[in-house]
Amino acid sequence: MAGGLAGSDVMRFQNSLVDLMLMVGLDENTGLIPEQKGMESKKIMDSLFELKFPPQVLSAVSSNTMMHFFPHPRQDFDYPLQQSDLQHQLLKSTNVYHTMDAIPKSKFNKGVHQSRIVQRSTSVAPGSISRHMATRRPFGHIKKSVYASTLANSQQFPIPDEVIKSIQYFCFPDELQIVDHKAETLTHFLVLTNIHGDKTYATCITFYRPYIVEKEFDGNLVLHPDSSRNNWTDKSNRVRCFIPLCCVLISKYPYFETMKESLSYMVHLIETRPDDMYTYIKLFSHKLTMTPTPPAGRVAIEYSIQDVSFIISPSQEAEKQVIDIPLYLPFLIFPPDEILRIISAILVEHRIVFVASNYALLTIVMESFLNYILPFEWKYTYVPILSSKSLELLEAPGTFMMGCHSKYKEEVTQVGGLVMVDIDEGLLSINPEQADDARSTRSGDSDSIEDLLDIPEIPEGAANLFTKVCQKAKFQFDLVDVQRPSYFDLKKERSFRRRKIQTLNDFIVSGCLELMVNLFRSVVTETRVEFKRFNKQAYLDSKSGPEKSFYEKVLKTSMFKKFLKDRINDKTDYWVKLEVKTRPQAKMSDNGPTVPSRRPQLRKQSSVAITPQKASPSQSSPVFRMPDIGDRVIDYLKNTITCLTTAVQKSQHFQERASYIYLLGMCYLACNKLTLALENFISLAAIDAQILPEQVVQQICQQMADSEVQKLTDRPEFHALPDLLSTVTTETIHPSHRKFEESINLPEKDLYFDDFVECVSVLEMTSDTDTIGRLFRALVPTQIHQNFIDQETFASFMHCWKENNKQCLSLGISDEDLLEAECVLKVSSLCKTDYGTGRVTLTDRRLCFVKDISTELKEITRLSKIAELEKKTMYSFLKQVKVLRIKSKEGSRFTAWLKEERDDFCLLIEEMWAGKIVCESTKDIHAIQKAAQNVLLVDAVLQSGLDEETAHHGNREEAARQLCFYKKYREEGHHNVPTETKEVLQNRIDPNYGERERKTVHALLYTPGVPEHSISPRLWVGLGDGKIKVYNASHWLLESEFVQTKQSVQSSRKKLETHGCTCLVAVDKKHVWAGSYGIFIIDIETIRSNKTLMDHQEIVMDIVSIDSGRYAFTASINGIIMKWDVQKLTQAQPAIRLEDVRDLRSIKYYQGHIWCGTWQRIIKVNDSGQILQQLEFTLVDPKYRPVEMDCFLILEAEYADEKDEIWAGCRREGEILIWEVDSKEPSRRISINCRGISDMVIQDRRVWAGSKDGQIYIINSETKKPFRTLQAHDDAVRSLCNAENRYILSGSGSSDGKIAIWTPNDTRTESGTYLGI
Repeated sequence: MAGGLAGSDVMRFQNSLVDLMLMVGLDENTGLIPEQKGMESKKIMDSLFELKFPPQVLSAVSSNTMMHFFPHPRQDFDYPLQQSDLQHQLLKSTNVYHTMDAIPKSKFNKGVHQSRIVQRSTSVAPGSISRHMATRRPFGHIKKSVYASTLANSQQFPIPDEVIKSIQYFCFPDELQIVDHKAETLTHFLVLTNIHGDKTYATCITFYRPYIVEKEFDGNLVLHPDSSRNNWTDKSNRVRCFIPLCCVLISKYPYFETMKESLSYMVHLIETRPDDMYTYIKLFSHKLTMTPTPPAGRVAIEYSIQDVSFIISPSQEAEKQVIDIPLYLPFLIFPPDEILRIISAILVEHRIVFVASNYALLTIVMESFLNYILPFEWKYTYVPILSSKSLELLEAPGTFMMGCHSKYKEEVTQVGGLVMVDIDEGLLSINPEQADDARSTRSGDSDSIEDLLDIPEIPEGAANLFTKVCQKAKFQFDLVDVQRPSYFDLKKERSFRRRKIQTLNDFIVSGCLELMVNLFRSVVTETRVEFKRFNKQAYLDSKSGPEKSFYEKVLKTSMFKKFLKDRINDKTDYWVKLEVKTRPQAKMSDNGPTVPSRRPQLRKQSSVAITPQKASPSQSSPVFRMPDIGDRVIDYLKNTITCLTTAVQKSQHFQERASYIYLLGMCYLACNKLTLALENFISLAAIDAQILPEQVVQQICQQMADSEVQKLTDRPEFHALPDLLSTVTTETIHPSHRKFEESINLPEKDLYFDDFVECVSVLEMTSDTDTIGRLFRALVPTQIHQNFIDQETFASFMHCWKENNKQCLSLGISDEDLLEAECVLKVSSLCKTDYGTGRVTLTDRRLCFVKDISTELKEITRLSKIAELEKKTMYSFLKQVKVLRIKSKEGSRFTAWLKEERDDFCLLIEEMWAGKIVCESTKDIHAIQKAAQNVLLVDAVLQSGLDEETAHHGNREEAARQLCFYKKYREEGHHNVPTETKEVLQNRIDPNYGERERKTVHALLYTPGVPEHSISPRLWVGLGDGKIKVYNASHWLLESEFVQTKQSVQSSRKKLETHGCTCLVAVDKKHVWAGSYGIFIIDIETIRSNKTLMDHQEIVMDIVSIDSGRYAFTASINGIIMKWDVQKLTQAQPAIRLEDVRDLRSIKYYQGHIWCGTWQRIIKVNDSGQILQQLEFTLVDPKYRPVEMDCFLILEAEYADEKDEIWAGCRREGEILIWEVDSKEPSRRISINCRGISDMVIQDRRVWAGSKDGQIYIINSETKKPFRTLQAHDDAVRSLCNAENRYILSGSGSSDGKIAIWTPNDTRTESGTYLGI
């Protein structure tokens, strides 16, 4: 558990920038012992600059402990430095021997000896470093009794043992050598992975210190630091040399450039004052280990050391690590084609080795490519830098990605089967497999060696768009420098370079994410989230040509399976956000009832370019400046908490506020104030759940006693804690390891209804619950008296359904012959027709003819033009033949000698024809698609019924007729719509399609499009089960859906499922607020929610936005009204409490006052909650008592001499009461013959009133009379919405569950003439 005892200085951040600093190399305490053992002193002196020496870990520094390991392990009790000690040590004069050994011996447990070769025979075991660091006493003055309790609560060592054991060899990948001149200071970067796959990042800087190697009279060699410039007369016994020292910063976060800047400045100071080296090391170590990193978002952190500032930038996405490297370097090294080949090699998981003459470049380039392929994550062996002692790893079996120096290029080429990426040459090559190498390069794979060595090409469409990104990234970096003046201020120059790299990184990240979305967009199409299934075969069938080879290889990889698992688990990440945002209009997701495609090419995905043509300047992030540490860590943390608290109060944006609250929680955690830390993290969960450190929350609660946790959950501010803990526990203890089935096999058992529903849905036969129910009853005839479908019946039905699919595909009809998105549903056997011998083909649009031995499609007639289907019997060679004659409205006739399949084929045509008629009559845009699915199911029932083993064999015609829903619907005349309704009705959509149970449409919202951001107009639909579905309002196709119960607290989920989404309001141009048990804040662009306001204790009934989206009022059913600052997501004033109100239904904000509607009255209050006016409901002779209101609206006067009016609809009476705003008694009553008024909306001086009878009454606001009645729904009208006077939208109760879209422009007056609006 991070964080020490409250009030002590044993404290550290869970999210510190640096966990540990190591000093690796040789010094006067280690002596000079070469790798070659047994050498004499004279020989060492003579070949000093040719020998190689094993590097040693000299010192290790964490946030509270500093250890030195030579000549023996000991703790430095002067760490951390006090400010007074720091100033004293930097100002006092020093001599040449002011080194670590000059520290007073009283500070150590043992005396320090002179360093001689004979005095150090062994190295300190790297594995013991963590033990020493984890058990140090934090302060020398603590008494023994106190020490025992402190040790029991001491910190765990922040770095895994595996990292420490190997770090020294990677610090000097070419081994440590002493040189005769001062070499250039160099940096390189490491990525170290433990056995669990967790990565640790290290930045190394190697600089050289002058030493004198002196041979004493007894023959021993002594090493002394050299600060003199004198020439010696006796050179035989002395040698001046330079010994490398590597300083390593180790972190959980890949802040490579930030750590490089800090180390570079530290080395600069050390070289300026070499005698103060360890003083600077202590200064930098303590600052870096006690500086937190920011969460993903907008806020950066600034820290200062010796008056030089450094910036820690946040990650832009919570799901991925920060990018602190220049991503543009590979674009300068490799041509675009080679970049795509390297990406392809990584995606298919080849064995890859990068070679370069620059160690630093290896890690930067390899890390860049791993960033390019996100969200795919490399999970195999990953070693960016191989030391000279570990080259044998290149021959290891299995998949890996490694890097080594180009000096070992010849050795690399000798390893067969490797993909070698030469950074110096900018080329990719594949080593030929050695003839005697019989082993498989990938364990468990059956692919041939030739297949494994092949690198498939990236699909052309996505590759071409990415090539343009490559070209821009290659040149834009220097182009931005052309017009700017030169900076002579170092701070300004560093700031400009940082912004420039960040801007180009953003451009490259956008282009690479565009590539990954374009490559794998259609995975969403074949994924069934509700059943955890992915149709692998259908996905591959949708690919053709060279791209199919690419996808066949990628689908076998572990990276793709992890990516697919996230999609199946409905994970919302940056890939999903971009995929939703750029989804092509024709593929907006499952647009209601989709017809299984008869042609794979119809599923071909589109590649969409979204990367800006120019890399725009990156927006500057708010910067939080860390205070100075001072003498006590506890005071430093208190100052940080004070600054963060002020920042929270002053923040103007909720994302900034979320970052500050996250940092506050981490600071309280570092102070061991667990309750305050939990309180901040719970607040964070409501504002931005994505950056919530869930594991930290769980660890805090594990450290607290159960009784203490229970007491916290009883407090109002901690009511969300149980839900947070249950979510984390479920993901931690019971991770989702269910293996999803990529292929769908025939069930080996009898199917009861629930199993049947899942199986039919997964097979994509249909998702409509009503259709599935009819199919189940059709396959289980009533005379059999069983409640399941036997295995043989379903097997035959499934076989016939698939065979029809294959037959339709086998026609080979070209795209040119079919209409856009047209699907072939049924093909007859070879028969005689008026057009010759061939096949009659039924599609979802028309009847066509395909001549024998031809793929050319000839139209017979459109479905909408069919006048009559006539079944006749004709003679051919004295035999009776069943024929079907099709008459069109244009008078033409077509006769097909279909023989025995005539009746079946006629039934299929009748159902599809009826679906077309119903679609045109009722404006139900889904009717054609549903009818097409019915046709496929009816055909499968008919064909399987020919099998004597099936349950419906003797009753197949009756079973088929049960599925012909639209044929029966038309025959019963339900499709007939009154003329006045049909004139105004534009479309109907069914948001309940595919649901197990139909739900009420509780809320409707229309948001206009934003063309500059590629956002189309949208219709938002809130359903009774908590789901919100979003439709493209240009085509009325489903774009997205999500269930807001995912972020509701556990205790409210059952209530939420009962009440669902009660209201939807666009509070500003970027966000929609959804009211339920909590307020869910949805981003309009990505249609995703990560923020929830849970301040209301009861269900939120209404939301009102005011002051152009600056503030919003929310009202819950218990009479609590809250005013919110929309940007900050904080309450702008104390909550208003309406006394004795338990049935608040809706609110309106009008002329600076809040009007609140309850069942019994309308209450007018001011912003402070003072009641100004009350309007009571009274009727002369009501049918029901008491009289209750279900809805109300405020109608502004059109002329100055008129008064504004309040209209209220009675809940169980066909009455609308009208008040003038300043009166107490109703001035008018409008009587309507219905069971009650459920909702009302204003449209240009007309009031649309929805009734519980399913009708909509259009009322003239001047005459107060309804002049038109629309037959809207088969259930009560539950919601109405005015879409900017373009449409009026109505949603109905669960029995109907549909949405009607009305065109108010066609509304007529009482005289029958058009209003002409």
